[in-house]
Amino acid sequence: MSISEIGSRNTYIYNSRTGKLSSKDGEKDPFVDYFNGDIRGDEDDSLNGFDRARKADIENLIEVWTQVDRNLLNDPAKEEYEITTEFVDAVTSTVQVDGGKIFTCYNGGFFTNIDPSALFQKEGPFLTHEHKGYNASDNSVNIAVGDVFDLGNGYRLHVGKDEVHGEGYRRDNGESDEKLRALAWGLGALIHFAEGQWAGVMLDMGDKMASESGRSDMTGGITPMLLELLRQLGVDTDREFILNGTKCEVRNGKIREAGNHWGAPRAVREEAIRKYEEEMCRPLSERKAKNS
Repeated sequence: MSISEIGSRNTYIYNSRTGKLSSKDGEKDPFVDYFNGDIRGDEDDSLNGFDRARKADIENLIEVWTQVDRNLLNDPAKEEYEITTEFVDAVTSTVQVDGGKIFTCYNGGFFTNIDPSALFQKEGPFLTHEHKGYNASDNSVNIAVGDVFDLGNGYRLHVGKDEVHGEGYRRDNGESDEKLRALAWGLGALIHFAEGQWAGVMLDMGDKMASESGRSDMTGGITPMLLELLRQLGVDTDREFILNGTKCEVRNGKIREAGNHWGAPRAVREEAIRKYEEEMCRPLSERKAKNS
């Protein structure tokens, strides 16, 4: 057995009567001994965090998923099944039985590497400084530092280094000024979101603040105004679009990062997953030594 890592793919034979694993080729395999309880994980230096996660995935398949799919591992004519596992990345793995349905597993353990204060919002200036107009080939656009949006009513939005400024405030038009301030905050939040610094839930907070303002034209929140702004830039918001390099989609009226199962900002998430991958690669025996 080689050291487990991202991309590792292994197939075992599971006996539903004994509840034991065996290697497909019949050779001795430390993971098989670990799964069957013949050795502890820290008794073989080839076993690491990926193997611990693999063990949990197979156990969940047997204990949980078989309750959902009664036909899984329950053929009266057989007692041995092929179980194949693969690590897509440090937090995503798959389990497959007899080459059939693939079960995808997500491990949220990397959240332990996230500073709670940065779980939804990472401080910092805007990162995009290159303006790019709408590109129909991939439904993409960049909103960059220095961009100015003329709202056509004497008001403008100017993208500064770390926030969006409203321009054209008038003392005699308080309601319009309030809407401009809300839109400026919302656009800034959208840029931070698209650059992976803020979670999508921050946009929801802006929606809530706007809808609670008492303004009849803001009851839907900031998101509808942001979507209208994107449409004016040429973006088709009814399908997946790319904003400042991030694939986005509108789900249930909310702007979200396409394919993001976690909710945490991308930059924060990626940094935490890198740290988590390093931990997963460490032998379980090393973990024991460190904790003893």
